[in-house]
Amino acid sequence: MLGVILMDGVKEIILQTKNVEYIKRNLGKEQWIQVSGHKDMNAADAGFWCGLVSLNHIDEVYNDVGWDVSANEQGNPGFEGNEYAYQYKANLLKDGFESILYYRDFHGVEEDYIELSQEFILLNNLRYNKNSKSYWAMYENGESEEAVKYIDATTIQIKMKFLRNYSSAKQMAILLFFDIRTKFDGKISDFGLEEFNTESKDNGLFYGLWGGDMNFPTYVYSVLMGKKILMPAPIEECGYWPYEKEESYEDFIIGVDEFGKEIFNTCNPNKLNNYFGSNPDAPMYLTPVFFKRDVLQKYVNKPELYEIRDGYLSCQSLWGIEIDNHHKNCVAVYLGDLGRDLPESERGYWKSYNIVGEEGVSQVSFQRDICNIFTESNMEDHKFQVLYGSLIKQWNTKYGWDLYLPLSVEDQYNLTQIRIPLGESQPEFDQLVLSLVKVLIDSLNEKQLIVLGDVQTDIKGISKLERWIQSNEAVGYENHIKFLRDLQKLRSTGSGHRKGKEYSKISNTFGLSEKSKIDVFEEVLRKSNDFLKYMKTTFLD
Repeated sequence: MLGVILMDGVKEIILQTKNVEYIKRNLGKEQWIQVSGHKDMNAADAGFWCGLVSLNHIDEVYNDVGWDVSANEQGNPGFEGNEYAYQYKANLLKDGFESILYYRDFHGVEEDYIELSQEFILLNNLRYNKNSKSYWAMYENGESEEAVKYIDATTIQIKMKFLRNYSSAKQMAILLFFDIRTKFDGKISDFGLEEFNTESKDNGLFYGLWGGDMNFPTYVYSVLMGKKILMPAPIEECGYWPYEKEESYEDFIIGVDEFGKEIFNTCNPNKLNNYFGSNPDAPMYLTPVFFKRDVLQKYVNKPELYEIRDGYLSCQSLWGIEIDNHHKNCVAVYLGDLGRDLPESERGYWKSYNIVGEEGVSQVSFQRDICNIFTESNMEDHKFQVLYGSLIKQWNTKYGWDLYLPLSVEDQYNLTQIRIPLGESQPEFDQLVLSLVKVLIDSLNEKQLIVLGDVQTDIKGISKLERWIQSNEAVGYENHIKFLRDLQKLRSTGSGHRKGKEYSKISNTFGLSEKSKIDVFEEVLRKSNDFLKYMKTTFLD
């Protein structure tokens, strides 16, 4: 019985039953399509390739099961003709066929590899990531999606949606070529089979399946070779300009009615009252919409991509939007700006944080946006960024050396991320304390804080700053030095080490047992700003 089962299993492999089922049911329908290279499939070696054919040349695909485009026939540029006339062509493939892949053969001098069509790369605006060995597409919201994966130098997978969109844009059918081979020792009659040779043409699938005996050496072979033809979607569905899908706009809460029921309105700027007569019955473009401050967490977590500053949120040079971040408990954005300046994909994210506003537009934003009056921010984190930057610049101008050492690129986020906490999270609070200490204390330029004639040479950090201030006969520094020492202790007993009794003591100093972390860190920033102003007025003014 076992022998019969084993024999049936070998028959199935030789007849490639599972592989035939795969190319019928799955090939071309998976999220990732292998378009080159080899892989093991049901005890067989499977090779793949990919190309394109124009719609008026599809009949030629059915001439035979062989590959119309391959590593050997990939359409490199060159000349064709005879001794009487030569003509240069960008693509030496037969008319109507195009390559997506190009096998670069360096004959052992360098490693061979497969190159993607530059047209495919440029149309999808793909960038290569050498670490992941893959191509990535970038979207208007700044996010990226993996589009092409190099399994190795000659094995490539393409995400189907990018291949389909490319096919749709060019109005050419995709050709997925396969060559799947297996062999066994012995003769085919040993397995109860005879030589076979069949062809099948069915609904965009054309393949041949043949097998039999080989001699010298003796073995049984089986070959499943052919192509699958995937017709393009209408060009209107390709997703590239001008065939991008119509933009949709979210409805946001803009207030409540007399019964306390939330009022929603579209953020489509073309459907709002613009103060110039358009849509007179619609809400104003500058209607404020309010959000939980947590909405900014996504952008805080990716400082390499996003920047939050006084009154503005941006994603590199892709997009930017004015925000009213002058409240401790919420963020406000004008209704029209949500539709005009936020990418469509971001609006749904913002909507999930939408709340009924209770505070109204901040005085700072009102003065800036409505009255067109320059107004400094009321927020301690915004003030810190301005004071810290101006102190560094003015100090260097006057003394010729930096009071604070420049932060490395890897450490820059410690400065840009200093903010009033978005919530009551302990990890967020710890990280903010850590960053503030790194910027305000650890970055002190100790080598330049020299006190002439000082015999005590082992003092560092805050103590060295204190000695330098004393040597310059300044007064009123004591509270600032105490604050810096308390801040350093808060870091060393909390953010930098396991929390214990010492952390509890210093926590009480900062009032953490009585006040919210938001209020505590706001006070920390206020004292930091007082210190920066003291250094400026004492040594620069």
